[in-house]
Amino acid sequence: MSRHSMGLGGSPFPHEAGPDPADRQSVSREPSYQALRSSHRRFGVRATAVAVGGFLLYVLLSSFLPALMNTPVSGHLTIGLALGLGQFVLMGVIVWRYLVHMRTRVTPVVRGLRGLVRHHESAGRERAAFEVRRAPREEEYRPW
Repeated sequence: MSRHSMGLGGSPFPHEAGPDPADRQSVSREPSYQALRSSHRRFGVRATAVAVGGFLLYVLLSSFLPALMNTPVSGHLTIGLALGLGQFVLMGVIVWRYLVHMRTRVTPVVRGLRGLVRHHESAGRERAAFEVRRAPREEEYRPW
């Protein structure tokens, strides 16, 4: 961990600095980046709606239909208890779908965009190295 990331001052290491703002803007204009953002946002809205909707349904049923929720299913297991345990199953399914979404839709696009940023960075370094080579050498050797 560097001094910068711990909040102790100093400049960050080059790998901690992140891409230049120009690189970020060029990547943010890419159609694949825009598609990635909208896909991720749509999934987040859907997952949140399902989670909150399931919980809200459980709360409303237990508030307004207590006789239904107390109906025994098997032994001491009631519909209310089964639906309450179903909340854990619902959260597990949402997490599983999130992982599948990330693996199939997000990660491939992110890898492509990361390669694009690295290409821009290497092109910028090559351009800077070329400009340094073309700089006049008389400034390097000054007389005392």
